Amino acid sequence: MIVTEPRDDIAAWVGAKIGVTFHPPFTAMAQIEGGRIIAAYVFNVWTEHDVEVSLAADRLSATLMRAVFRYVVDQLECRRATFRTRADNLPAQKALDRLGARLEGRQRGYFGDCDALLYGILKEDFPYGLYAKGA
Repeated sequence: MIVTEPRDDIAAWVGAKIGVTFHPPFTAMAQIEGGRIIAAYVFNVWTEHDVEVSLAADRLSATLMRAVFRYVVDQLECRRATFRTRADNLPAQKALDRLGARLEGRQRGYFGDCDALLYGILKEDFPYGLYAKGA
């Protein structure tokens, strides 16, 4: 089941997983299975054409990724999404690659003890989006 509330609880779950604290305003989306969150996104710093997206997951499904894509493109009307991940988080980097995101840069010391890698994904590059084959 895909949920958007309680958004504070979803953001706290993501924050605990990636080591950050989110401050409003933000929105969130999570997939619940067996009464617990298995994957979640937090959306903040919306700038009309772009939104920053934070992701944490025990397991990611195409269903959740499609829901996120539709939210970013259809509801927020963004052309792109921006992601940051720890430079030492190889599983997150592989997941972003699978999502169609491209590495755009490095932010030194972003996480305090670690650099951040900055990724971007355009709506036309998202493999689980409206433009994907078989979507």
